[in-house]
Amino acid sequence: MARATAVHPDAPRLSRRRLAAAAALLLSGCAQPSAAPTPATPADADARALAAERALGVWRLRLAEHVASAGQGDPAVLAELPALHSPASLRPTQITFGVTDIDAIEAGRDGCDAVGLMVGRHSDATGIAYVFVVGVIERQAQRPVALIDVRAVAMSLRQGEATWITGPADADALALYERRRGEPTVLRFPAMADQFVLATCDARPCVEERNSGARWALY
Repeated sequence: MARATAVHPDAPRLSRRRLAAAAALLLSGCAQPSAAPTPATPADADARALAAERALGVWRLRLAEHVASAGQGDPAVLAELPALHSPASLRPTQITFGVTDIDAIEAGRDGCDAVGLMVGRHSDATGIAYVFVVGVIERQAQRPVALIDVRAVAMSLRQGEATWITGPADADALALYERRRGEPTVLRFPAMADQFVLATCDARPCVEERNSGARWALY
């Protein structure tokens, strides 16, 4: 499992000449298909951990490309992403960004989807970071079969270039979250009734799902 890092080693550093196409819709959010140079089908805990790390890396890259292309490096473009509306809760509208078909052998049938929900902004001496909670869903035979990872992820932008903080995997938090969620008819992330918020854990920012009490550290 990956540990928290101050700046993720594979964090993309983008110029405006390296732009990607605007994202497509996913789960009432914004999603973009991803090429699959190394097909993989998660089958056990180690394979799923590797698949989750790969999916998180692709998600970070696509989001940074979207900000560079659609916003010319201005993070304000995040406010223009499609919003997630929940009929099951009174939470404010929240913004999602997703990437589909990561490491899929056949598009739409297998591989992983990564969906990030923006939970807020965190400011410190280094500037402003946009904080997301990102879930990675494994898909087989056109069906989502497992939520294999959830992480807190923060993106900072300096002169149009993205820098990342990715929190560690937390099996206990994931298990607590899934126990509260039960067996959904359709597996999706975030679930319609979820209430993810930016919180404080040991004087540092983290992400909390209020219904379950599950928390994911950012550092």
